[in-house]
Amino acid sequence: MITVSGIYIELGPVNRPYRQTDRRIARVWYRFIGLCLLGFAICSQGVAQVSRYNPAEKGWLADHQYLRAGVVPMTPPILYVERSQSKGLVPDYLRALADKLGLQLQIQHFPDQEALLLALREGVVDMIGAAVQTHLSPPDLHFTRPYLNLPAALFTTDRIADKELTALDGLEISVVTGSIWEEGIPHLLPSLNVMAFNDLGQALQAVIADRAQAYLGDAASVNHLLSTTENYAGLKEMMRLDMTVDVAVATLYTEPVLQSLLQKGLDRLSREDMHDIWYHWQDVESPVKQGGDVVTHISWGLFMLLWSLLLAWVVRRHSQKALAHHRSKTKRSIRRLRRRENLLKQKLMSLKHKTKRYRYRAKSLRQQVDFLSEVLPSCAWSWDPTDEICQWDDEMYLMAGQERGGFKPVPASILNLVHEQDRKHVAQLFDHDNRDEIRITYRLQLPAGGERRVLDYSHYVPGECEGSGKRVGICWDVDNYFRSGGDLLLISSKIDPSIAVDSTD
Repeated sequence: MITVSGIYIELGPVNRPYRQTDRRIARVWYRFIGLCLLGFAICSQGVAQVSRYNPAEKGWLADHQYLRAGVVPMTPPILYVERSQSKGLVPDYLRALADKLGLQLQIQHFPDQEALLLALREGVVDMIGAAVQTHLSPPDLHFTRPYLNLPAALFTTDRIADKELTALDGLEISVVTGSIWEEGIPHLLPSLNVMAFNDLGQALQAVIADRAQAYLGDAASVNHLLSTTENYAGLKEMMRLDMTVDVAVATLYTEPVLQSLLQKGLDRLSREDMHDIWYHWQDVESPVKQGGDVVTHISWGLFMLLWSLLLAWVVRRHSQKALAHHRSKTKRSIRRLRRRENLLKQKLMSLKHKTKRYRYRAKSLRQQVDFLSEVLPSCAWSWDPTDEICQWDDEMYLMAGQERGGFKPVPASILNLVHEQDRKHVAQLFDHDNRDEIRITYRLQLPAGGERRVLDYSHYVPGECEGSGKRVGICWDVDNYFRSGGDLLLISSKIDPSIAVDSTD
């Protein structure tokens, strides 16, 4: 139905799917706009919460004019002292933090962590400006979220060709004394041996002098040292590890107001403030990724939502095409199965006729086998390679002209009964490694004198266990066959003329 100047024109049921599609699109757009408004409200509320101070925090800011931070010098460009001035990433972040809080920054240097902790507990400083939290940290310290994350890396020379961590198993690794790597390597990488040095330069020189095979530390300090000096030729980065040096601000647990105030100040650092810090330290690879403005978050949210809608549309189109393809494929399969069914019916009728002929043929063959058993006397024997004695039935003793108990059927005695010219063929029956089917004709020397021609057929039957088994055979007395000139099988009308007895003689 279409509306033109208030007049309704009915186009029939063909246009109803299009009207339903328009309604679905409208509902999707309404939901999309609603989600955008909800995300904007949540982000705005979150920004308002971060920028708001409670009365206790406002009182602390009113009572203090300076933000006193105590630090222990670290490696450049993280934190170092030059002409009594603190330089590096940490002082830059602390100055930006003090500016956000409206305070003036005072940095005091201490020779070691023990002196710094004592000054913090006595109230000489308000906070520790650069603290790394480990399992050995004092329990009365309260850490903020890290504002500086420096990736760790292994540095070595060309003497180690394999660029894998397993190539350093059992080797010496140099670290800086007092760093988190000196304490963490025995727990994280127990296969490495630790060599601690007083400063970064000594640790790197130990690697160049082959006293240690690699150095483990933050990549920013080493890259800064390599770019500013020329005394470390041949040293290069081996691999990056899934570890970071996380630098945070620490206060005492007895100062919750200051702790909350410092965390809010760090959260208020914008991306522009961080870019100003990174601009002075370009060899540092994005030490921290926090903060950001509302517009960026909203843009990313809209992008993700649009991407989700696009994926949903692609999946729907793909499912429709897949369904249509499946239907056509099913129809083709049905037609193919019907043709196969008709072909199988024809084959079934042909097999029925063949089965009828084979049954008649099998009946005729059974009659021929029964006749052969009556005409040609047969006997059976078996031999286990693990037991040297052969097992003969009564007919076999009778055919060989021996008596049970008076003759021991072992391979040696059996070969003595065989004609000298045929012993080579009979010996393969008693070969331990022979697993083939054997059909031979040989002559037996009878005790009463004379010879008897025998047709022997045998095969190997495997046992239940590996390597076990035995050879089973059957013998026929074919003297009558050879005396009749080879026409014994043709004397009866029951025998098929196409059957003949194979002979090796």
